[in-house]
Amino acid sequence: MKLIATLTAASASILLAGAIQAQQCVDQNAPTNNACMAGFGQTDLAQSFQTQGAANISGAGIYCGNYGSTETLSIELWSDLPNAPGAVLLASGTGQASPNSYFDVSWPPVNITANTTYYLVFGNTATLCYDGDISNQYPYGQVYANPGFGGFPNYDYTFHTFTSCGPALSKTGTCPGSVRLDVTGATPNSNIALLYGNAGVFVKNGNPCSGLVLGIANPTLAAMLPSNGSGNATLAFNAPPAACGRTVQAVDVASCVATNTIIL
Repeated sequence: MKLIATLTAASASILLAGAIQAQQCVDQNAPTNNACMAGFGQTDLAQSFQTQGAANISGAGIYCGNYGSTETLSIELWSDLPNAPGAVLLASGTGQASPNSYFDVSWPPVNITANTTYYLVFGNTATLCYDGDISNQYPYGQVYANPGFGGFPNYDYTFHTFTSCGPALSKTGTCPGSVRLDVTGATPNSNIALLYGNAGVFVKNGNPCSGLVLGIANPTLAAMLPSNGSGNATLAFNAPPAACGRTVQAVDVASCVATNTIIL
């Protein structure tokens, strides 16, 4: 199977490989930690925030203080407080949280609007304490806690958010039919390897980029695309029925960083 009839598929063993998900960078950061802010069965725990420039949110974390033991917790991203009319759950993540460390989760990047308030909602903890700041050093949001999401304007949790800051891959159109793949955020004036195959894991052996992985089990090279001066590249083609359901991923050859994966 070929994504484009005019392109010859080649073995992916010659390619550079990158991470299964796009590179993550910290966006919002409220590191001050001077109080045990909430926990021990308290409900309706949330932190509001605004991003000043990031185009997406791909995860978040909150610091757990010197209390309790390891347990399963969650963080959700909401458009408004959950009890507000019209509030929408945008993303969520679950994992193991431990004392004296950040509890971080990730999700596929969610597009957001700069200077708009969003909300992180934290799963109730039985033993841990979510630490925070009582000196109001984070200017773009506040703590909410207790039934009904009571507001505490001068307090903030010790938290951060993540944004997808490496190259990203997106799709326009429907398979089978006319499809356009766009890569953004890659190294300007470089090369981008476009791969396809079945979802899985592929580890690159040998230099360059030895040990990095792709989210495609047996990737095949579909095209090498030149990026422009802004680090962007586009490929438009007519996707045949045999291509539908295949996993696609791109690799910034200059930086050895892969994009997110998408499904045709």
